[in-house]
Amino acid sequence: MKLLVSLLVGFNIFLSEKNITKEDHKSLNDSISKYIEINPNKALDFGFEILKLVDSQNPDRQLVSTYNLIGELLTNRKLYAEALSYFSEAIKSFNLLDEERFNYEKNINAPPWVLINISNLYFAIGEIENAKLKVKEAESNFLLYNDDRKKEIGLNTVNGNLGLFSSYDKDYKTALKLYLKVLNSRKRINDTDGEMYSYAQLVDASLNLGDLFQANEYYNKASILYNKLKTTTPSLKSSYLQRNYAYIFLVFGQKFFLDNEFNNALDYLNNSKKFLSEFTDELPYIDSMISKCFLGLNDYKNAETSAINNLSREKLTIDQKKANYIVLENVYKQTGDINNLIKVKDSLIKMSSISNVLNVGGAFSKLETQILLAKKQSELNESKIRYNTYLYILIIGSVVLIFSLITIRINYNYQKEKNSRLEIEQNITQSILEKKQLELVSKTNFIAQRNEYLDSLKKSIKKIRKEKKSNADLSQGIEKDIDKIIGSEKIFKNFESQFTEVYPDFFKILVKRYGKLSQNDLRLCAYIKMNQTTNQISQITGVSIRTVETQRYRLSKKLKLGESEDLNSTIISI
Repeated sequence: MKLLVSLLVGFNIFLSEKNITKEDHKSLNDSISKYIEINPNKALDFGFEILKLVDSQNPDRQLVSTYNLIGELLTNRKLYAEALSYFSEAIKSFNLLDEERFNYEKNINAPPWVLINISNLYFAIGEIENAKLKVKEAESNFLLYNDDRKKEIGLNTVNGNLGLFSSYDKDYKTALKLYLKVLNSRKRINDTDGEMYSYAQLVDASLNLGDLFQANEYYNKASILYNKLKTTTPSLKSSYLQRNYAYIFLVFGQKFFLDNEFNNALDYLNNSKKFLSEFTDELPYIDSMISKCFLGLNDYKNAETSAINNLSREKLTIDQKKANYIVLENVYKQTGDINNLIKVKDSLIKMSSISNVLNVGGAFSKLETQILLAKKQSELNESKIRYNTYLYILIIGSVVLIFSLITIRINYNYQKEKNSRLEIEQNITQSILEKKQLELVSKTNFIAQRNEYLDSLKKSIKKIRKEKKSNADLSQGIEKDIDKIIGSEKIFKNFESQFTEVYPDFFKILVKRYGKLSQNDLRLCAYIKMNQTTNQISQITGVSIRTVETQRYRLSKKLKLGESEDLNSTIISI
């Protein structure tokens, strides 16, 4: 319904008189550029304000820029299908510029910055070949620019993206060469924001090549540039230069994290966070990395606090929430906090049931058709014919869209009801399983405590036998009865029955994978699956620790485990 309301508003805008000067339009576009990363919602408000005022049937260069900026903003927000529609509108508007277009850059076939953003979008969803094609198309248009500085800035972006593609293909030497070429060009034209970004890219490529010394060299040069500009640039805190400087710390932090050097990673990530304080959309990822570092250091208290604080943030994506819940899950597993562990698992199950898939494939397949249609429409000379053509297309599209919305709404309600039932069933099943797991743990602990008590009683009887020989026969009989209780087959069968309820296919998988195993082997596997230690298994089964160790050794031989393979890990993974 929201889309239908937007459509009706669009009709009003289409048919109403627009009123905005070119100077005002440019000023609003500058506002979008200013807030696109530090306050995306505010930037979006400026964009929609422009679209309310402009006449889309008589576009100018500023309208092309508006559509492009909105598409870039939506790409940053991972709203790829919506972003693509705005990029398409930017290209359509460009092809309707007529005389203004030719006065701008007379040989340009398509707006290259829009093509760059479409390439970034393709790269974000993993369509690398399409991303490369769009970058090459952008390059051919940048080469047609009359303004040498604008041309060089555009070509620098092209080469930077090509370097990124090389890094994606793990060709870091090629990436390094491209980044160096861009750096030298940006220095030459005094593009300080771009220069700082080049240093971030060079640090990344150097670290991927294992050259920490060279990475530090580029970091030092970036620091010199930053400190030089810090005293002369009043708005540096919210500038792209500071953001790009922060990326250098982030790159180091990611590298040390992957190398399990968590203390070093924390230092760099905290520095990156400090410099990105104005770029709120960047912070959730860094905070999640910090939580993972604490977890890697086994600092469970700080890991828990950090993850909980991260989850209290507004507007986290599903993936960002999931990353922090996984940190909490590991913390509670390690600390044995069963109650909180169950709560976290419930949250993860609920998130897994949410379908977050965007159907953007159809939109991409229509992109080239939309661009071609826009070019054909731009060839119409009479504005009245062009206006009527757009109006008819809009009406027909609206009718189709309304019927599509009705169909989608029906399907959505059906799927929503189906998913709701499925979630309820999953929650019930999970609750039953968790209850049985707790009963099984309690049963195992009870057996261990009972055997420990009987073993103590057995020792006392031995002492009586030594002190009072006349009661020797009596104590010997009692001792035999206790042995029978400890080794009682009924006790294990009761345990085995509950174990099979919780892990129904465990014994079947064992036998299928490793062949015939004795009853004692299967029992030992069950206790190991329950994460019982050798000492606990000894108490449960009533045999000595040495006997249990011998049984474990023989079981490892039967399972044909190598020297590097751990018995506990093998069994628990089944």
